[in-house]
Amino acid sequence: MRAIKSVLLTCDPAVKEILIAMNERDNFIIEDLDDWHLVIKADEEFRVRRELEVERPDILLQMQDSLELDRALVAETNARIREIEAEISKLQVEEQVTALKDSISVLHASKEPAQQRLDSYKYPVLTLPNELIAEFFLHFLPTYPEPPLLFGELSPTTLTHTCRQWQEIALTTPALWRAIDLRGSTVETAAGLAPLWLERSGRLPLSIRAADSVFKDFLSVYRFFIPHRARWEHLDLRLDDPKHLDVLDGPLPLLLTLSVYLRRGFVNPLLLQTLPLLRTVILDDSGRPSLILPWSQMTCLTLRSLYPAECISILRQTENLVSCNLDPWTEKLPKGRLVDVQLLRLETLVFERGRCDVWVEFLQLLITPALRSLEIAEELLGSTDPIGTLEPFISKSGCTLNELRIITTAYLPKVDYRKAFPSIPIVRYM
Repeated sequence: MRAIKSVLLTCDPAVKEILIAMNERDNFIIEDLDDWHLVIKADEEFRVRRELEVERPDILLQMQDSLELDRALVAETNARIREIEAEISKLQVEEQVTALKDSISVLHASKEPAQQRLDSYKYPVLTLPNELIAEFFLHFLPTYPEPPLLFGELSPTTLTHTCRQWQEIALTTPALWRAIDLRGSTVETAAGLAPLWLERSGRLPLSIRAADSVFKDFLSVYRFFIPHRARWEHLDLRLDDPKHLDVLDGPLPLLLTLSVYLRRGFVNPLLLQTLPLLRTVILDDSGRPSLILPWSQMTCLTLRSLYPAECISILRQTENLVSCNLDPWTEKLPKGRLVDVQLLRLETLVFERGRCDVWVEFLQLLITPALRSLEIAEELLGSTDPIGTLEPFISKSGCTLNELRIITTAYLPKVDYRKAFPSIPIVRYM
């Protein structure tokens, strides 16, 4: 039990204030009842507590020092804990790295035999001799002298993009690059690729196709070919400007085939003489021939868009002609009696189109004793009596036809031709 003693005092307010002030330094408990009364209590526990409060500043300092020490110890302990955790993490990482290294070693060990098998494997196509692969490459392209595309999937440049071995084979096979088609390309493309193809073609004869309508400056591209004219073997020119025919002026010792399409006529025909091997000519001109050629050498001849009189003039000079394709302008023949045209070696004759009155007269001028194949449109024989036009020609020539091809327009039943020419083994209707 706590020992508490109390006294009730009655005093004026001034005395009351003094007593309360004394309480701040003495061991009393004063209860303020009202303006005139106080209760003073003496409490031993209160006294001890007051004494402790006097000593409190020293104790607080000691406690603060102890707290600082504890905080330092806690911080040190936490730091150590973090170090331990870091060591643990490091050990765990090292263990993982070791495990990964072991796994990598196992993978390397399993990779080596697989890599050895892969290194030792050869694709069957790559085991073929280079000469055989080159032959396959040649069959990939159109048959010479037909040129492939200058670029794209069907160009020999595609073969250089597969692998290094194929690239080496393609670049060292001149026959892949000997046929060049400049049509369908720009000046920049043609000027960039033409020198490469010419270089890769080595010394082989060349097949060239070109059209001046494609290029604004035709000669800027064709100048690359001029130094190689001694190798020109097949030449196909489609020209809008007759002046560009000058590229032909000069010797062409290997030229076998010449095809010239000229949109506008040539006032003064170009004379070409040094063409010792030329045998095939396709001349698609405007009325009159733009070229004067050694016609007697020709064995294959196609004449298109020429006047009939010009055709006859040329045919009179082609005594060695074997195959002939005619498609002249529909201008009438000169008046008066015309001398027959004898084509003693001609075996194949094709009439493409024209006016029937011109062709009926034209046909009767030809004597072709060696003719074996004839193709003609029914309308060119006349609508009244096609068979009556054809029979005199065959009889006059004295030829033995093996094949007759009629481009029919249904003037006569097909069976009538079969009946009219029973000795001809093949009669076709087209």
